[in-house]
Amino acid sequence: MKFLPVLPALTTLLLLALLSSCDKTSTDPKDPPGGQVDSIALYRSVFTDPARCASCHPSHYEEWQTSMHAYAMTDPVFLTLTEIGQQRSNNQLDQFCVKCHSPFATLLKEVPPGFDPTGLSTLAKAGISCDVCHLVKVPEIRRGESFSKFNLDGVRRASIADPEPNSFHESEFDHAYGFSDICSGCHDLLSPDRSRFLETTNTEWDDSPYVAMGVECQDCHMPAYRGTAAIGGPVRDNVHRHYFVGVDYPLVDFPGKAETIAAVGQLLENSVTLTVSAPGSVAAGDTFSVQVRIKNDRTGHDIPSGSIFERQMWVELIVRNALSGEVYFSSGLLDGNGDLRNHHSEEVVNGIVAEDSALALFNGIPRDDSGQETLFFWEAKSVQRNTIEAFKSAIIRYPLTAPGQPADLEAAVRLRFRSFPPYVFRAIGQEALLPELRIFDMASALQTITVN
Repeated sequence: MKFLPVLPALTTLLLLALLSSCDKTSTDPKDPPGGQVDSIALYRSVFTDPARCASCHPSHYEEWQTSMHAYAMTDPVFLTLTEIGQQRSNNQLDQFCVKCHSPFATLLKEVPPGFDPTGLSTLAKAGISCDVCHLVKVPEIRRGESFSKFNLDGVRRASIADPEPNSFHESEFDHAYGFSDICSGCHDLLSPDRSRFLETTNTEWDDSPYVAMGVECQDCHMPAYRGTAAIGGPVRDNVHRHYFVGVDYPLVDFPGKAETIAAVGQLLENSVTLTVSAPGSVAAGDTFSVQVRIKNDRTGHDIPSGSIFERQMWVELIVRNALSGEVYFSSGLLDGNGDLRNHHSEEVVNGIVAEDSALALFNGIPRDDSGQETLFFWEAKSVQRNTIEAFKSAIIRYPLTAPGQPADLEAAVRLRFRSFPPYVFRAIGQEALLPELRIFDMASALQTITVN
């Protein structure tokens, strides 16, 4: 972006004039007030580098700095998919991806199709930074449409009812920060043609019993603690964490990477209830079944949720001889490339391993105009949702035949999760990140079956 050369004094007068004449709310980024150059200068005069917030809010800043909000414009998978999306759409995808990963980058006109990530300003690189949330024009948030309108009065708004005055900015209480709908701009996602929602986390919460229970997104993803919101401020009971832990974690070197991975694992381990049912004994050669029940009783939305097109949650079941270790049945195992043994497995396609016909996989499948699965979710004309709604259960039954001789069998069950499957990384040329993929075990159970 090239700025018109102006004298410093004239620039100051111009900004003051704009501040006094506008309605203190930015318009759509495609039509900024006062002309593009002047408006961008105004935005830069109001929006703050998050590092400046650290002097008064060190805890919040350190937490945010390790979060996926801060990682949003660093993520190499996101940047690669954005580039692929522009190429496949002849640049028609435009701001579809970036407008949520860095609303300021969109507003400041820094991310046209084909943008260079290394040339972004600090504000753009910061992703979802402090001012994105604390300056957003809350009444103007539209479900699935990102954040595009901001208060330009410099007042930071939040959920503290009696904020302490300070010399850097004015502060105001806004009750909306305590409710889940403030997240709906990005945690529901409209398709590029605005005809359907591709991601529906906020809507899933709206449709869940948690609304009536008064449980909000912030209760899990921004838990409250007793402490101070700013240096020298009073001790409060409702200060919120800013880690925003979900199921993603950094795939490259990033502040707090190990701690984020550990927090993701802990979150997933407390997401569902897993129970396994099987007969205590069966006669040799008889048929029986192992039943696995997954109840989504601890998560305020579907599981998995969000970018369900990349998510994989699946059941691994191994039935083996407890003494010899001989495996009688298995499902949910990986092939030699680390992929599940379904149609995405190169080894299945090439006949090296058999397809896992009993695989219980929970994810989302984007389908194109012809109903065929597409690798790129933004091209979806429909979405097949293989997810478990809040407070609902999924029951998987595995019909089996007992061995012909007496034995003790062990049915070992694990519910496993990963945020990306290996085949996606190979398809987009990110094989170097494959060692960074982690599988989290959400729950496990062991059942013994005696064969008489």
